[in-house]
Amino acid sequence: MTSSTTEQQAPDQQSAPARFAAARGAVARSARRAWPAMAAYLAARLVSTLVFGLLSSGHGYASRGMFVYVDSGWYQQIALRGYDTAISPNLSPFAFDPLYPGLMGLGHTITGLSVTAIGLAVTWIAALACAWALSEIGALVRDARTGLIFAVLWSLMPSAVIQGALYADTLAICLSAWALYALLRRNLVTAAVLACLAGSTRPTANAIVATVCVGAVVEFLRARRQGTSAGWRPWAAFVIAPLGSVGFLSYVAYRMGSLGGYMRAQKKWGTGFGNSSQVLHRIKLGLEGSTHGGYDTGQAHITTAVLLIVPFLILAMFLQRQPWQLLTYTCIVAVIIYTAIHDYSVVPREMLAAFPLLLAPAGWLASLRRRWVVWVVLGVLAVAAGWYAGYIPIDGGPGYP
Repeated sequence: MTSSTTEQQAPDQQSAPARFAAARGAVARSARRAWPAMAAYLAARLVSTLVFGLLSSGHGYASRGMFVYVDSGWYQQIALRGYDTAISPNLSPFAFDPLYPGLMGLGHTITGLSVTAIGLAVTWIAALACAWALSEIGALVRDARTGLIFAVLWSLMPSAVIQGALYADTLAICLSAWALYALLRRNLVTAAVLACLAGSTRPTANAIVATVCVGAVVEFLRARRQGTSAGWRPWAAFVIAPLGSVGFLSYVAYRMGSLGGYMRAQKKWGTGFGNSSQVLHRIKLGLEGSTHGGYDTGQAHITTAVLLIVPFLILAMFLQRQPWQLLTYTCIVAVIIYTAIHDYSVVPREMLAAFPLLLAPAGWLASLRRRWVVWVVLGVLAVAAGWYAGYIPIDGGPGYP
């Protein structure tokens, strides 16, 4: 007797249209699960942005825009002129990775809209997509309620105003978050492609590149232990993941005529791993409230608190036995930040990439029986995030007078 034509085929035997339909259905189900988290994310950002707007009058934001800060002018100029070394006589455009300004320039060419409008559109789409990814990660690791709170907490971190600014950070974090989700689902090639894109967006995104490469090695070792073949996917992931960052490093080396060209470009901005010895000294100044370097401000005290709390949150991740993918990524991000710190005001901004740190607090809040307590905590954090946003420098970079 022949098998029924309605019998479900194995995934590797399905036709391309069937696989596409299955993938589309999975995305639709994921979006339906995540829409409350995305709505809550927008609500939290709205509250903190309103607070920021009320407190920022007279500080220069009205003339340049509430979402245009230090690096924005650089992204605008690169989007319009490419990596033109004449943009600034003293600083290098090669410190800025290409994907974000490339999308700005491409969107401008296709639509005729300004690069600023395109950049902000990319940022806000990426922010919502990142909230979606965080809700899925939280639901996968624990439950849907944790996922929702996880996404909202990320929107309320210090310097969270950057998530809506003309900066590449949100796009890089979004790609990293989805790459982590793919890695948690053992979709190595998907994770590698996303990591490749992230690696050409922000230096801290190299954390996801390294994590995916570790994931490929883990798959090799798992297959060897089980006495099976790992197949081609780990090999492909190991090669694809670093292509974005390696490609840009190679381009910069070619343009600057030196293999160390990228590090030279970063050095002009005061960044680089040579700053690691300053971390403890800066924390000490922050604790003492030194007036030198502005360490006596309320925002600087928050920066000091962030640097002190992060190791304990990483310890909490270990104690909760969170997935190795999240632990590996977070530890690498922390190492990058702690060893390359150059400006106290940018520390919370860079910490936005260390979003898995929020999974433990999200779980604790999700476990509370009194839900009003959760909303009070989130409301206070929303106001605090709006207040802290005034700490972001407003100089528009070379694109502004």
